[in-house]
Amino acid sequence: MPSALSDYDGAMSTSSLGTADRTRYVRQIRLSGFGERAQAALLDSHVLVIGAGGLGAPILSYLAAAGIGTITVVDPDVVELSNLHRQVIHAEAAIGTRKIDSAQQRMTGINSSIEVRTIPQLLTPVNALELFEGVDIVVDGSDNFATRYLANDACEILGIPLVWGTILGFDGQVAVFDAERGATLRDLYPEVPAPGSVPDCSVAGVLGPLCGSIGSAMAMEAIKVLTGIGTPLYNSVAVHSSLDAGWETVPVRPIPGRPPVTDLEQHRGDYAQHTFDSLSTDYDTAESAKGSTSRENLLGPATVTWAEAEADSILVDIRDDDEVASGMVPGAVHIPMDELLADPSRLPNLEATNTTDVSAFSDAAPAQSHGIALYCRSGVRSAKTAAQLRSHGTAVTSVNGGYLAYLSQAPPQQS
Repeated sequence: MPSALSDYDGAMSTSSLGTADRTRYVRQIRLSGFGERAQAALLDSHVLVIGAGGLGAPILSYLAAAGIGTITVVDPDVVELSNLHRQVIHAEAAIGTRKIDSAQQRMTGINSSIEVRTIPQLLTPVNALELFEGVDIVVDGSDNFATRYLANDACEILGIPLVWGTILGFDGQVAVFDAERGATLRDLYPEVPAPGSVPDCSVAGVLGPLCGSIGSAMAMEAIKVLTGIGTPLYNSVAVHSSLDAGWETVPVRPIPGRPPVTDLEQHRGDYAQHTFDSLSTDYDTAESAKGSTSRENLLGPATVTWAEAEADSILVDIRDDDEVASGMVPGAVHIPMDELLADPSRLPNLEATNTTDVSAFSDAAPAQSHGIALYCRSGVRSAKTAAQLRSHGTAVTSVNGGYLAYLSQAPPQQS
């Protein structure tokens, strides 16, 4: 990691600053307590940012402008029209393209002297440690608890500082977690909220300027950690209320006796945002309690992978109209979640496929015989919808990871 983290008082080299650097960053260099040494530390740094969305937009823009030498962006998602009111790094022309590509174009347009690396994948327990290896700091701009806890745990294992932020409604929070210096996310929130129990911005809504406030604060915390200036938000969380423009800093202390995270397998169930292998329903529980035929025999598996779904299932996209406008899995049927729950009979009837008019579903939907697989953006809504339908005996399954997992394995495709 940059020497600024431990010995900022003079160990940083200024040799990496050329004439162009001094001209570009002159307003930063002139800051008392910053200078050329801090700027050199930024140029020597490698920051990994999770997400190129609402929080990622200001984070990536300001880190690129500030002169972070290498920035890695992890995000499989594509740009949608509904993103543009807050994800200001993207333009209308980018709709339907990968967010990382749009973000990279904007970042290099701001600062062509830095290196921007892009990874069009979901962060998972399989790839997290490999992706984080060798970076100086991770900045988490994700929008779900599974990814946040996974990032926190991977950073604790590797000894990497994590800048964390979240928004909900009109409020936001920012913190810096570093197990070597004290508290982590597991000390702030020991219990992982159940998937879908806290609404995300697609359900609760969000104002763009709040993303700017929290994302900019996160970028500032990253710069503070990398250069040694100021007092980073170690062992504390800053809480922002946008409606009264207030900021409050609340102390956070390590939980006495909390076992350190040394292996991602310890908490694999906490990363189930994109898997839902353990999701069950009252119907399933009752059937199991009676010792009757297993759920798999009655209704098929509760979840499937994309490989299983694409090979064996009729795919039903339950996202909203504005979400599918930017692309969907080829051949999938589109039935928005609310409409499907209000009228489950809209599902394709596998037994009557040849005799029933299914034009309302999709001419492209294949008449396969191994069940109906629902997918949404990340797997949350499809798992909840599948659970509700299965509780009434409807044989449907949910695709792990949703459309984001699909994009992680294939280029984005328009339907």
